[in-house]
Parts: sequence; structure tokens; C-alpha cells
Amino acid sequence: MSTNKIVMKSVIKSKLKTLAKRIEKFKPDPIYKYDKPALVTVKEALKAAKKGNYGVGACIYNKKTGEIVVSGCDKVYHPYFKSSMHAEMVTLDKFEDKMKFQFPPKVNNLILFASLEPCPMCMTRIINSGILKVKYLEPDHQGGMIHLFKNLPPIWQKIAKNRVYKQPACSLELIDIVNQLHIIAADKFDAKLVNKN
Repeated sequence: MSTNKIVMKSVIKSKLKTLAKRIEKFKPDPIYKYDKPALVTVKEALKAAKKGNYGVGACIYNKKTGEIVVSGCDKVYHPYFKSSMHAEMVTLDKFEDKMKFQFPPKVNNLILFASLEPCPMCMTRIINSGILKVKYLEPDHQGGMIHLFKNLPPIWQKIAKNRVYKQPACSLELIDIVNQLHIIAADKFDAKLVNKN
């Protein structure tokens, strides 16, 4: 392993340790009703980053009961490469396996939270799942699909009509932590993906 790679690994490990301490100290603010599920997504994002994946987390939250139904984190690179294992996909797989719905699924009162704006693949999966609300902590101007909703094929736009996709009212501390996790991931993985070809 080259000296640069060793130094980079050490820097990333140190940054993740600092973010973990911030997460441990964080206490949900009662002013923000979505701090609880937002914090779960942040913890999942940290878990993903620590294992060598993109720092993205997700959960499904029941707004009626205040319960976290399921949560998951990105697993694209670890334990082995599997391109479909985005945080939202992992979370929806767990949810659907747990609920064993007959079609159409009963998803009233459920909100999918993600630490990062869902990509095109995850967006169409979320639409297909029937979940009516998605809250994401940080926009993804390069790879996110919510801000490009009008570019989806017309059928997906029609199915998703009247659904809500936006950032939640949550503490800025959580958004900042997520931002830092995504910066770490971008530095590490974007260079690998670009140089792969």
C-alpha cells in the first residue's frame, strides 16, 4: 500500500471518529419533530462509512406511532460489491420482508428518511413501493433524482403525483454531520469510480 493511501485511510478514520463523537453527544431537539428519524439515518450513514461503504443511511418512520419500523445503510462495497445495495434499497428490502404485504402495500403514515437525496434507481424503487413521503437530509445536486423529478419517465411522474419529497425540519447539526460523511465518501469513492474505466 502506498504512503498516500495509508495517510488517506488514517485521515478518513480520524474524521469518522470525530463525527461519531458528535453523533454520540447529539440530543434531539423537541423543536424539530423529525430529529429522531433523522438521527437514525445519520447513525446508519456513519455505520456504512465505517465499513467502507458510501456514508448513506435510511429508515422508515411511522409518523403516527413515532416508531422506526426498519433502518438500513449503504452496503454497495462491503462485505462485497453489490451495486443494488444502496441504503434506501436495503431499507425497503428489510421493510418488505418484515411486512410481507400483498399488493398494494399498506404504507399510510410511513415516511422514508434518507441521509442523501435518492438517486434515480432508488427514486423509482421508492415510487414503486407506494411510500407517499420521502424526507432527505442533504440534496445531491450531482446524482439525486428528486430535484430532477420532471426528467423521470411520464409513467413514474404519474404514479408519484401528489407524493411529498423534501428535506425534513430537523437540527442543522444532523445535516452538517451528514454533509461531512458525504464529503468523505465522495473523496474516497468518486476517484475510484472515475479511474476504473
